[in-house]
Amino acid sequence: MKASRVRILKALDPGESYVEPAFVLVETTVGDDGETATTIEHVASELKNDKLRWHIVTLGQSVSLTHAGALEWAVSFAASRDIPVVYQRDDSIGASYAAAPKARASTAHSSASK
Repeated sequence: MKASRVRILKALDPGESYVEPAFVLVETTVGDDGETATTIEHVASELKNDKLRWHIVTLGQSVSLTHAGALEWAVSFAASRDIPVVYQRDDSIGASYAAAPKARASTAHSSASK
């Protein structure tokens, strides 16, 4: 499968159910230290004892890749294995900007008080 045919979709919220029988999940979070960490998982459903179960293989855990870099890698992986969907969640969006207004506000405040 060509990488251009792999669909990239927003990851579902907790409690929602995935319907694709196989997909790759890319999740990027921000740690307490402000560093991003990305986890990449290959998820596939399989029939076991007459029950449908999810089989999850972690391909990378807490890797120091940007979300874009991890997503690019995941799409390539998915295409090479005929997996049509990559789901993604990027909790790092805006995280680097969240502290910036506070820093500016405290700088402006301390400058005004001098």
